[in-house]
Amino acid sequence: MTAVEYLVSTIDKKYINAFISKIVKQAKEMEKEKIIDAYNQGCIDTLKDEMKRGEQYYNETFKK
Repeated sequence: MTAVEYLVSTIDKKYINAFISKIVKQAKEMEKEKIIDAYNQGCIDTLKDEMKRGEQYYNETFKK
């Protein structure tokens, strides 16, 4: 292998590894955001259900 071939192969490997690493990092960040959003939506849905139950309890107990 010549010095130039070595240089090209080394640059290519480093560039490819850095590129893949960046893509993987971005994908992990996207997945993290989706998980957080899904959890938060579940909390909101649960809270809405609890509020409906609270209103139902009030109506059943005090609005007779």
